[in-house]
Amino acid sequence: MATPKKLVCDRCGMEMSDRDTIELALEGTVAWQAFVREKGEVPRGLFPCYNYVRCGGEMIDWKDRNNHNGGNHN
Repeated sequence: MATPKKLVCDRCGMEMSDRDTIELALEGTVAWQAFVREKGEVPRGLFPCYNYVRCGGEMIDWKDRNNHNGGNHN
């Protein structure tokens, strides 16, 4: 998977565009998605939003934001 240029929260819209930060966060994608599945849910994004406690959002590639079901970016 190529590193996305920008990620956006599917709920609150927080953006992440620093390449090093994105690459570091992507390292936890498999663990995050496994955690979500263990709760009986389907992961919507690559990892939790920095504001997850408040918004419950997950970070998605900004190019996919218009094709995503849920959040403020429909």
